[in-house]
Amino acid sequence: MYNIVIADDEWLIREGLKHTVDWDEIGCSIVAEATDGEEALQLVMERRPDILITDIRMPGMDGLTLAAQARSQLPQLKVIFLTGFDDFSYAHQAIKLQASDFVLKPTNPDELMKVVARVCEQIGNSRDHAAALQNLHEQLEQGQVLIMEKLLHDQMLGIADDISCRMLEEMLERVPLEADGFRVVLTEMDARWLSDESKVLLWDQVCAQMESRSLSTSIPFDESRIAFMMLNGSFNLIEHLRHIRTACEGKLELAFGVSLVHHKHKHIRTAFREASVALGNKRPGTEQAIREFGDIMQWTGQAALPNADNFRQIEAYIQSRYAEDISLSKLAALLHMSEAHFSRLFRKRVGTSFIDYVTHIRMEQAKQLLGLPDARINEVSVSVGYQDARYFSQIFRKYTGKTPTEFRNSRGYDK
Repeated sequence: MYNIVIADDEWLIREGLKHTVDWDEIGCSIVAEATDGEEALQLVMERRPDILITDIRMPGMDGLTLAAQARSQLPQLKVIFLTGFDDFSYAHQAIKLQASDFVLKPTNPDELMKVVARVCEQIGNSRDHAAALQNLHEQLEQGQVLIMEKLLHDQMLGIADDISCRMLEEMLERVPLEADGFRVVLTEMDARWLSDESKVLLWDQVCAQMESRSLSTSIPFDESRIAFMMLNGSFNLIEHLRHIRTACEGKLELAFGVSLVHHKHKHIRTAFREASVALGNKRPGTEQAIREFGDIMQWTGQAALPNADNFRQIEAYIQSRYAEDISLSKLAALLHMSEAHFSRLFRKRVGTSFIDYVTHIRMEQAKQLLGLPDARINEVSVSVGYQDARYFSQIFRKYTGKTPTEFRNSRGYDK
């Protein structure tokens, strides 16, 4: 059942709202009504409804002020504005307040019913998300923390076997990844502070804050770098990161790399790579220390400008997608350039050819993966973008002077 508070200074409007809509049919209940904004705000604080239906124009506190003050205390509150044609000058203000919808006066009961039902569906989805997250955290508290940490760690590095992938999928099956997606955040503190006990304590508090909003336990990669999976849309992630960093300003140097939104657990590795690339592109300063991967996606629909900044973004794009079927022709088309023109610009700006650059990225990643004790050559081949392990071995030998097997043997591994 969804609880509603209505606010309108006209008695006839309030009566119409209460009696012309079949609230039970859409699972709703009018729990309070108010004649002005001040009274409505008090009732909202007391009754904590799911939905506020309010007129925009009321004596004293108007509907916009009411909505702003109510949502500052109850961020999850959904607001539906009742408005006349001559009130649409207020529309942009209402949009800034994240109004759920507008309903014209005089109110059409069928239209209001549709609007409220749609808002109730949004609330229901949010509740399902919260329940799924709570369930997942309860599972983790019941002894699966280390298992989840290990599964996500291996998935992010691309070294998880089929059994581990299936186990992770089962553990995440109740989380709405496909509907809303997730983002990986790679969080880093300045490693110079690891010897300072007070800094390490603050770092632990930051990680606890991040984990409280995370889909899972934290995934550490070293003492100063930890990854988190965040459900997309459940809260304003970037604002959350800004708040954390501002709170630590002057006490602890933090940086965050944020991936694009992904929708399947098998894309966790891609998301981690994107977060890594974004973190690697951090710049000094509060805002620039929070880097979102995908800047290139924001300007590829426009004419690409051949400057150094754009090519840094192109490099970041390649670094996160080297395992995919990435080609000069595809990237040139994405940037609305001819292959020949893009190839010349790439060599001029980056200092090497496109093919050599992609090969370098792939081989360096292959060396890291082959340096892991459990790595298998055919799996590493696929992980860095080569479906043919024999061809991968040829490229690897040309690049390093050793075959993958010789490379592993030099590190004391025999497979």
